[in-house]
Amino acid sequence: MDSLDAWRQRATQVTSRWRDAGRMASERVSNSVAGGLSATASVAGEAYTAALDWKNNSEFSNWLTNHLSNQHATLVSKAMDAEYLRTHIGGGWHRLYDGGHSLAGSWKAVSSSLPDLGALDQLGIWANEYWKDLITTRGMPILILDHADQVGEYFKHLDCVNVAQLTGGEICGVSIYCNWNDPARLVASATATECSGMVLANVVAPLVSLIALGRAYFLIKKSEQDDLQGLIAPALKGLSRSGATVLLITVIPGGFLLHLSGGIVISLAHGYVWDKGNENKDAILAMMKGCLGNLQNGLPGLRGLPLLPQNSGPALV
Repeated sequence: MDSLDAWRQRATQVTSRWRDAGRMASERVSNSVAGGLSATASVAGEAYTAALDWKNNSEFSNWLTNHLSNQHATLVSKAMDAEYLRTHIGGGWHRLYDGGHSLAGSWKAVSSSLPDLGALDQLGIWANEYWKDLITTRGMPILILDHADQVGEYFKHLDCVNVAQLTGGEICGVSIYCNWNDPARLVASATATECSGMVLANVVAPLVSLIALGRAYFLIKKSEQDDLQGLIAPALKGLSRSGATVLLITVIPGGFLLHLSGGIVISLAHGYVWDKGNENKDAILAMMKGCLGNLQNGLPGLRGLPLLPQNSGPALV
């Protein structure tokens, strides 16, 4: 009986160990999958912003206009365009100048052209007409400009907001959510979005990414770490990742879906190379020093130049 009890106890211990090992392996796999999905969703948001803004988001905006809007002229749309129809002010950019496409100006156009309708009916018609212009590539103005001012086309695009850009801001919010408790990743994602948004004249996503910067600062202050130098590397990582994505989109021909998928791939590849480079930076520096040495040996004029800063002297405090 003693041997039988010992065998049962041993079997129970082995079963318990296998159960614990299986649980730990399952948790490890689950955490790895969740981390991979979070990282993919984060870079997908950044790549979406960059791919969307290529050629002023015209491709996606035109698709939205064709499928989600009825662009027939109405009495109200003519009232909103009244100043342009009378003076042709601003040409294709007349929404920035004519005053009929701001929130107040468009509402005034509805109430003046349909004075007999009730407030709710006017509100519904105003929302429909505002949507018809908001969904287009040029969108609606943020600020009404003076036509006498000479404003470059880049700043005109910055002064416009449309549905595609607003969708990009929501996707940027997904990226922020995925990195909500990691200040380094928040900074990398925010700087990547800021870079592509400023290069490609999208004002919405960079404004949303300011939430990520504020959250990162809050997390650092909460952890009682006043040194912000640790965020320099994540910021450089985000800038270089966004720069690589924008360069890819600029060089490779194709539409929105090709640019989006290419941006996701290059963002993930950039993250892998960046992390491996940090792990092996000493070996990389040694290899670069050797290459420079070989270059100096091959070019006599460079032999008098130092290869890399030396640490032979006393350290400066």
